Amino acid sequence: MDSETIYAILGATTFASIAFFILRNDKTATIQTQEEKCYEIVNGYRKEIRDSLALLKEDKEAQIVKRKELLLKFNDELSRNIFFDDFDVREIIQELSILDS
Repeated sequence: MDSETIYAILGATTFASIAFFILRNDKTATIQTQEEKCYEIVNGYRKEIRDSLALLKEDKEAQIVKRKELLLKFNDELSRNIFFDDFDVREIIQELSILDS
């Protein structure tokens, strides 16, 4: 056999094995809807604010300062997020500000 035939067989075998492993892959991508993604983001903020305030359970002044820091951070992140408009951001921040008060 000449070298061109060997390279052609090797290339076809490599291509076939790669195609086999790619097509055999059973993992499917889960695509979230916009509502699901928004809900996930807001729930993450709720959890973060609860966890942060739980650490400062005894100190009300520190809780107020921490809540303000977190709300400013969340407001900044939400205002840059394409899923939320200004009205949504305002509602979410208001909801988070009275959370566990």
